Amino acid sequence: MGMKYYAIIIATIAILSFIFVYSFKKENEQETIIISIYPENFSIEEGKSMEIILSVSKNGEPYETNVSWSVKASGDTGRVENGSFTDIYGKAKARYVAPKDVDEMEHGVEIIASVKIDGKEWKAYANATVYPRLYETELYLESNRREMIAGETCIFKAYLVAKEQQWHPLENATIIWKFYANGILFMEKKSETDENGITEMPLFYSNAIENTSIVAMAKFERNLSGEKDYEGSAADKSISVIPERPGDFPIVLIHGWSGSISNALINYTWWNLTKKLEARGFKVLDFDVTKPGIQWLTYEPDWFEEHHIPWVAARVCEKIRDALVLNGYSPNQTIDIVTHSMGGLVARFMAEHYMADVDYWNKSWNGKGYPWYGDGYPDITIGPFQIDDLIVVGTPCHGVPPNINVSLLREIIKCAYLPWWMGPVPDM
Repeated sequence: MGMKYYAIIIATIAILSFIFVYSFKKENEQETIIISIYPENFSIEEGKSMEIILSVSKNGEPYETNVSWSVKASGDTGRVENGSFTDIYGKAKARYVAPKDVDEMEHGVEIIASVKIDGKEWKAYANATVYPRLYETELYLESNRREMIAGETCIFKAYLVAKEQQWHPLENATIIWKFYANGILFMEKKSETDENGITEMPLFYSNAIENTSIVAMAKFERNLSGEKDYEGSAADKSISVIPERPGDFPIVLIHGWSGSISNALINYTWWNLTKKLEARGFKVLDFDVTKPGIQWLTYEPDWFEEHHIPWVAARVCEKIRDALVLNGYSPNQTIDIVTHSMGGLVARFMAEHYMADVDYWNKSWNGKGYPWYGDGYPDITIGPFQIDDLIVVGTPCHGVPPNINVSLLREIIKCAYLPWWMGPVPDM
C-alpha cells in the first residue's frame, strides 16, 4: 500500500512537471517573434525609390500576416508602396519613394512596419537619409578694367551656368559680392542674374592715397529652396587702383538759373575758379574748341512749362558728351562736376536718375511714381558711374519754402520770368 501511494505521488509529480515544462516551452515559443526591415539604415536621393524588405518569423518559422506601414519626418515624409502582407517565406517586399524635394542636405525619415501576431502588435524600424539632387554650377567673373584711377568705376560681370542635361544659364540666382582693398573687406553687395545668367556689379573706389589691390569675390551659395537644387560656386577677380592726380579727370562747370544770360555773368561765375584750377594742374572741359580759351557749358531754356529740371539735365548730358569727344576723350570719360545754384539740381538729377526718359512733364501728376515721362528713349546718359566728385555750391538741395510767393518775386525781379516749377521745389 505504501509503495503504491509513493508511485502515485511520483507519477503525479512527473505529469505536473511535464505539463509545466511544456507550458513554459509553449509560452516561450509564442514570444519568439523576429521582425526586421532590410536595409535598416540607408541613404536615398530625393525623388528616387528603392526596395525595402520586411521579414517576420515566429518561433523560427516564416510567418504570413498583414502589414501596415507608416513614415515619420520633420518635413515631407515620402511614402511606402506595396508590401501589405508577408508571403509564405515571411517576406513583404515594399518600395520606399523619397520626397520629391527636400530643403536640407540630410533629411531624416523613419519608416515603421507594424504587424499583429496573436493579438499583439509588433513593429520594425528603418531609418532613411534623403539627400537633394544637386546640379553642378560654374561661376565666371570678368571686369572691364584691369587697372583704374581712383574715382573711376569698374564694372564686374558674373556669368552663372548650371549643368542638368547640358550647361545652361541660371537665371534669378542671387550672387553675393565681397570687395577687399589690400586684404581688408570694405563692401558687400547682392545682385540677381538675368535670363542669360548674367549680373553686373559696379565698383566705385575713390580717394586712394596709394596703389591699391582690389579683389572682387563673387559667390553663388548652395541653393536648396527651389524645385531644383544647385551646388554653390565662386569666382574672384583682381584689379589695381592708382591714386588720382590733378588733370586725370576733366572738370565740368555747370552754372545756375540765368547763369548764361550774358558772357559777363558767366565769366564772373567761372573765370577766377578756372584760372585757379588750371594753375594746380586740373583740366576744365572746353565746350567750344574753335574759340580761344576755355568756353564753359551754357544752357538757355526758354522757361516754358516743358523746360523742367529733368529736361534741362537731358540737354546738359548731350552737351557734356559732345564736348568730351571734341576734346579727345571717350563720351564715357569719368568727370568731376562743380555746380552753382540750380546747376547743382541738374547735376544731382543726372547722378540720381541715370537713363531716365524725361521729354515731357505730367501736369496732372498725383505724387505717385515720377512726374516726367518720355518717348521711349533714355535721355539722362551721364550718371553715377561716370561722375567722380560732385560739388554743389548754393544749391537748394532740400527745396525752397513751400509758401513762397511767386507773384511777389516777379514784382521784385521784373526782368525775369519765373517758371511755375520755381515755386515749391520738393526735397531731392
